[in-house]
Amino acid sequence: MILVGVDGGGSKTAAIAYTCGGSFIGKGTAGPGNFHNVGVEEAVKNVNNAILSATKGMKPDVAYIGLAGIDSRYDYNVMSEALKNVANVSYVDHDGFIALYAETKGKPGVIVIAGTGSVIVGYDGNKRFRYGGLGWLIADEGSAYWVGREALRTLGKILDGRMDRGLLANKMMENLGIKDLDDLIKWAYHEGHKVKEIASLAKIVDEAAKEGDEVALTILKNAAYELASYAVQMAVKIGVNQIYLKGGMFSSSIYFDLFRGYLDNNNIKGLISQHDPEYGALLLAFKYAGCDTRLIEIE
Repeated sequence: MILVGVDGGGSKTAAIAYTCGGSFIGKGTAGPGNFHNVGVEEAVKNVNNAILSATKGMKPDVAYIGLAGIDSRYDYNVMSEALKNVANVSYVDHDGFIALYAETKGKPGVIVIAGTGSVIVGYDGNKRFRYGGLGWLIADEGSAYWVGREALRTLGKILDGRMDRGLLANKMMENLGIKDLDDLIKWAYHEGHKVKEIASLAKIVDEAAKEGDEVALTILKNAAYELASYAVQMAVKIGVNQIYLKGGMFSSSIYFDLFRGYLDNNNIKGLISQHDPEYGALLLAFKYAGCDTRLIEIE
């Protein structure tokens, strides 16, 4: 019996395949698995390509697939139907849960994912809980997109005279290739909504904060504290005293220190996640197939 765990993220899809007896078959990667970004057809193609790469071309018996963008029952229904034939039995889940499962192996826990977007997932051993993960329009507190959007709003205030121009504004204007308020409006509204481009501005904010820009530092502080406060709330709900942290925002030493400091003040430990999400999906594939998860060696 061939079992596969899949993580279909916003930038790539990763898969890992084992036999039920614990023999490693292979790994595979392909393009993005978030159908909101690339469409259902492309997401399915990428998931299938990653699976077949991992299995050396063999159709798996069981595939457990964690996907970015599974934020509602409507998303779940769409992708469950679209992916039903990539394996003899296919399971579709939220990518945040498989990331948490990779760390806890099914024990109670909380994970915070802060990348382009953000989500907090908790599991008490019986029931799942989720804060956020609702996309850029409704949520994504403390994410790279949130930071980038705040930076754009700040730049607008600077360019129309409400705030003094400083290092952050200079860096952003150079990065965006704009000279004035008209250019900013054109960039923001005339060329389509730019989720990735807005999220990428978080790096500019981080650079400016490291160089002492107080406005940039305030944006990072507000971002870290808002998401961390919800993380603490989730930890209390689940009854744990540590939280796993995952995503590109935590590569910012300033953001990470601010976030972890908030957790410390609430007697909660923040741990950078150690395992790839597809391993959590693989463990779940083993569980639902009735295979012994102890045979898998998690890297």
